[in-house]
Amino acid sequence: MKRRDFIKKGAAGALGTAFAGCSTTKPREIGKIPLWKELAPFTPRPRGGTMPMSELGNTGIKISNFGFGSHIRAEMRTYDKQREHIIHEAYDLGVNVFDVYDQEQGVSQGGSYQYEPFGRQIKSINNDVLVSISFRPYDGRTPEQELERDLRLFGRDHIDLVRVLRQPDDSMWETLFRFKEKGHIRAVGAPIHDMKHADMLIGKVPIDFILFPYNFYHNICWLGEEEDDFDPLPTRLRANGIGVLTMKPFAGDYLSQPFIDIAKQVRKESEISFTQAALRYVINSGLKPASTLTGMYNLSNLYENVGAYYRPEITGEEKELLDDVRKAATQEASAWLPEHYKWLENWASKKPIRDSEQNHKQV
Repeated sequence: MKRRDFIKKGAAGALGTAFAGCSTTKPREIGKIPLWKELAPFTPRPRGGTMPMSELGNTGIKISNFGFGSHIRAEMRTYDKQREHIIHEAYDLGVNVFDVYDQEQGVSQGGSYQYEPFGRQIKSINNDVLVSISFRPYDGRTPEQELERDLRLFGRDHIDLVRVLRQPDDSMWETLFRFKEKGHIRAVGAPIHDMKHADMLIGKVPIDFILFPYNFYHNICWLGEEEDDFDPLPTRLRANGIGVLTMKPFAGDYLSQPFIDIAKQVRKESEISFTQAALRYVINSGLKPASTLTGMYNLSNLYENVGAYYRPEITGEEKELLDDVRKAATQEASAWLPEHYKWLENWASKKPIRDSEQNHKQV
């Protein structure tokens, strides 16, 4: 499949076009999250390793290769103390970038309003961490009012990473770059979900970084099935001095738990961790992202994820597990995705991981 075909499909997905063969089954419901230690599976604190660091594009910002993602839902706000402990544990283990949304909708009513507690939670380490946000003027505020509020709640005079997804001629870009010139923002970037977004921005907006989903399941949008399909996205970004960040290493909220369940079923006697295998796939993919962001809900999530970076080599058994999960999920994944995410299935690779050298190729 050539690059123009990917762009055509990506545009269709972004516009919500229905694809032939997509199931009408409702998305899988997400169950109760094990926040308390006694409800969460036990994972020991990782030892004997260090968290690797990279520079984000040409910004001069040193960022940990693994980042603490956001996306806590409204019903989790009663766990502020536990969340603070997890954040400080992450910092002690070498994680220095923390991504946070303010109003993240949950299965309960209302937003999660994370900025205020997050500002308190990082107070003692405020000068040593990077704060990353998706800039959204909430509740009718102007961009200037939103920035003033955000800085006040974070207890800072700047925000390190700020991202938006807008058309190149949108006035928000000019506003953010003005904030950057004044020193209130260190790096301006964009989150993208298909190549149409990449083509819309690269070379047209002087962004510092791009954040995109990449994992063992959804990846051919960025790399191509064959070497002559098109220039890989990371290659294009680096050629333009744009930093590379990835997200959704477990294929996102709607697929991560089903994939974990499949991994347990296909390898009942195995002690291989699906989440560590998925992270090691990204680590060894050749993309070399400056950081990979993912949400974490308890200490076990944190310890297991960081453990993959302390011992980054991927084994043949882990590749086989990811192949087995990919094969088993092929018929069901579309049914687990909500309508606005079903287009992701167009980027699901069919090439076996264990037989491919793609995850060793520098891009």
